[in-house]
Amino acid sequence: MTELYNCFLEKRYPEEWDVDWKENTHYSLGLFLVQYLGNGFNLADAAHLTYNDHYFQSGKKSFQFVRQKTEDRSDNEVVIPIIPPLQTILDQIAAPPIKGSLVFPGIYGDAMTPIDRRKRVAMENQNIKKRVRRLVKSMGWEVQPSCTWCRHSFATNLTHAGVPHNYISESMGHSVDTNITNRYIDAFPLAQQMEFNSRLLKLNDDADIMEEFKGLTPEQLKALIAMVKKS
Repeated sequence: MTELYNCFLEKRYPEEWDVDWKENTHYSLGLFLVQYLGNGFNLADAAHLTYNDHYFQSGKKSFQFVRQKTEDRSDNEVVIPIIPPLQTILDQIAAPPIKGSLVFPGIYGDAMTPIDRRKRVAMENQNIKKRVRRLVKSMGWEVQPSCTWCRHSFATNLTHAGVPHNYISESMGHSVDTNITNRYIDAFPLAQQMEFNSRLLKLNDDADIMEEFKGLTPEQLKALIAMVKKS
């Protein structure tokens, strides 16, 4: 996922692709990564996501929405911290933040009825899958990514990064507690949500170096400092 994010960041697409295909792939890759960084939500959730009151009250630092798949439940409210990489993607493929408007209006397009909107989401899912798979094939990958892959990767990668299971569960809207909103905010303030979700991508090399330093003895640190001074 980090490699795909860097690919998006650098717009690293095959030179032989025409301009339209590169632009379409860039948009689809952005939506793919948004689903991953957006707590593994699906494209129907992304299509319905709005710049609501919560977005502005949080200082444009987080989204709050109700999962479309389980909207009849009372405990499916989800908060997505907008970490810097997610904001970078939003800056390139999302609509300007206007209160009450859709974040990704291009998914629904001009579809107005529930049936037509479901068709547009299904079509966009297929576009993302086709374009991202062609991209990873050009990168020499053997995997076959899909939008479902994003949700599984969110849970798997945060688990491997040592993030608490109850945070992962609540972030994905899996909790059945009717007091989820208050409990979620009390247990995981936005700053901690930002810290946890930042583990989805391996972009902070300095943090990795500091972890390695922690394991060194005083003698090893002195030797390392001497070697650096000498070089």
